[in-house]
Amino acid sequence: MEQVGEASRALARGEALRALALVGRLETSIGLTLRGIAYAQIGDLVLARRSLERASALEHRPLGLARIQAALVEIALTEGDPASAARAARASAETLTELGDARNAMMQRLVLARAEVLLGRLDEARRTVDEVLAAKLGPDLRAVASLARAEIAVRAVRATAALAALTDARRALADSSNELLARALVALERELAAPIARLQRGGAVRDADLFAIESASRGDVLLVDACRRLAIAGRASIVLAKRPVMFALLFALARAWPNDLGRDALAGAAFEAKKVNASHRARLRVEIGRLRKILHGVAEPVATAAGYALRSRRDVVLLLPPTDGEDARLAILLGDGASWSAQALAEHAGVSRRTAQRVLAAMVERGAVVRTGKGRFVRYARPGAPIASRMLLLGLVPKT
Repeated sequence: MEQVGEASRALARGEALRALALVGRLETSIGLTLRGIAYAQIGDLVLARRSLERASALEHRPLGLARIQAALVEIALTEGDPASAARAARASAETLTELGDARNAMMQRLVLARAEVLLGRLDEARRTVDEVLAAKLGPDLRAVASLARAEIAVRAVRATAALAALTDARRALADSSNELLARALVALERELAAPIARLQRGGAVRDADLFAIESASRGDVLLVDACRRLAIAGRASIVLAKRPVMFALLFALARAWPNDLGRDALAGAAFEAKKVNASHRARLRVEIGRLRKILHGVAEPVATAAGYALRSRRDVVLLLPPTDGEDARLAILLGDGASWSAQALAEHAGVSRRTAQRVLAAMVERGAVVRTGKGRFVRYARPGAPIASRMLLLGLVPKT
């Protein structure tokens, strides 16, 4: 029993290998539960699921079963269907609350927040994490929640808020040493300072980290974001991910700003035409009219003697991927840590679905991307996202 207690404490500190050594081949429900959590912490989710399912078959106590189910919910979140995982996490949190396990109920609320992030519901995820942080928490759980808050802020390109959340996490970890959480904290701090894109302004191009992107997004400029295919001007944000021709026109005009661009050059850029004909020119006039409506109040494409120019009261700044390759265009999207379908990545990166699938297959092969799920639930994400399931499993360590 002492070995089980020490293994539980080792997992609470993020020392998964020590916990595995302690529980060894213990075939009781609690031994298998601890082993499953340890496997999850080191990233072997197949062995983790196998151990937890065996533990579930042996466990008859309601609280023990609820904890095992909660761990399985977290693992399932990485396997393709965040909508189902969100429903399961919500139910799991309610069950644990009814059984008096407030700590693990809070952890399942954080799992729910993770699922909401993967569903693109950042506001809901933020509210869920804020509700958890408003409760009375132990230092390790507060550190996990603060890291989750930082991750959400990173996805929303709110670098200042992310840094504040990381400061809270570091403060919490000062009172509760944990190797796994400390590594996640350092990884996020490095991510904030790392260049992930390029900013072009006035003909000059420079590397940009999240702070530079946040500053440009909130500044008094018109930011044409070629990474996420949108335009930002103050509080206005115009999403063009599903309107590739509109974005191609805007991007070409923004790159030429404040100068104009010839009609044939603009048509060639928008329609990917090597040789522009009368049909392209006629279509260009129609698409320019549509772009003018979309940009109303933000900027305006105007006709000139030579072609068209972008009229903007704000300086025009371009946000570009780190390189011009197709993999860089996908990597910048995957950099937010969320899970993406191939179709969504193709739309936002401005490439065909077939191209996206080819590039993603190569990225998976070299370990730059993780593929999860089956059939229509196949998703792609960067490996080792700091608030991934195996970190949240810290909270499921049974009290002995």
